[in-house]
Amino acid sequence: MKKMMMMCFAIILAFTGGCSMSDSQKNGNQEEAVKPKDMDPKDLPQVPAFQDKKTREYMASTKEVEPGYYLLESKLKGFTMLFPEDGEYDDYLSSLGKDEEIISFYSYNKKTNVSFNSSIQYYRNQSFVNDPKEMLEQVKEENGYKGNFEKIEGNDEDIYFASMKTRHDKVDIKNNETYSYIGYVKSKKYDYVGIQFTFDFTCLKSNKPCSLNVDDAKSKAKKIVKSITFLTNKE
Repeated sequence: MKKMMMMCFAIILAFTGGCSMSDSQKNGNQEEAVKPKDMDPKDLPQVPAFQDKKTREYMASTKEVEPGYYLLESKLKGFTMLFPEDGEYDDYLSSLGKDEEIISFYSYNKKTNVSFNSSIQYYRNQSFVNDPKEMLEQVKEENGYKGNFEKIEGNDEDIYFASMKTRHDKVDIKNNETYSYIGYVKSKKYDYVGIQFTFDFTCLKSNKPCSLNVDDAKSKAKKIVKSITFLTNKE
């Protein structure tokens, strides 16, 4: 009898401990579910992506996906992608519609004197985005590009990627070139969904030394583009 009571007591303890564990995990999940935009800036990572009020509205989580990058989620909830920790949302060049969303952002590295500007144009429920040729003609026209695109095939997306260099009018100034990475991402999982992108890297201040590494810039652009994940093609 005594042995049986001890067994029952052990079972009760195990049950209580189990319930306490579940409550703790539940509370933890609830805390993680709070969006960065609803948190106190003091509790957020001390980087521009979270300390800038408008930028943190796009941040899906405070968890660093990989060194220097967090996860951005579009307001139409159409896609996610890596977002640099020093990036800041550009309200002037961005827009939000029913089936289109333009997310523009920029960053400036004082140490290298390199400026990074980006535009991500998301489309859904529009027939023209299903035709990569038509979209790439649009990319070419908007950027004055006449070359070809590298096609990168992913499991759920096809990426069309190209590089171009623009030399500005003031040829007597050093470091007056912009290196751009342009193209289009077509969803293979969803119809009528795609993203047109532009990434520009340039030496911002002509009177200061600049260490713009073209290979690093291209690698960064590809990293962000390859991280794009489409979520849905419906409202």
